[in-house]
Amino acid sequence: MSTGVGAAMSISRLNRSQPAPPVTGARPVRARSQSAREDAASLTDRDRELILQATGQSIKPGEPNAGWINSLAAAIAADRTAGRLAPGQEVTAAYLRDLSRRYDRAGGRNPVAGYLEPALRHLEKQGAGGGRLDVSA
Repeated sequence: MSTGVGAAMSISRLNRSQPAPPVTGARPVRARSQSAREDAASLTDRDRELILQATGQSIKPGEPNAGWINSLAAAIAADRTAGRLAPGQEVTAAYLRDLSRRYDRAGGRNPVAGYLEPALRHLEKQGAGGGRLDVSA
């Protein structure tokens, strides 16, 4: 019969009111999403065309809070904002392969891997598959 007593004690402990722990997971996700949308303003017209051809998502220039943007667009926009892709520097096959390698080395899921081949095909069609850099800007 001691099993019943122990069970009663456990249940009574569960029913006690305890303050809920603060929710911390939701806010950082929202902040990253907002940051990605703000970074999207740094995308060039050619970036936007590449993203459209590789992912099917059209990101209009100057669109405030454009909403969700895919991971390829977010990565290119973040690199533009951070200066890893300078103004006037085109996205190249070498850049895309390096971007994918950076995610692979970091471990976990590579969010741009699924877009890599379509993006490379688009660059090849445009004749921009090499490592050329436009420094005229």
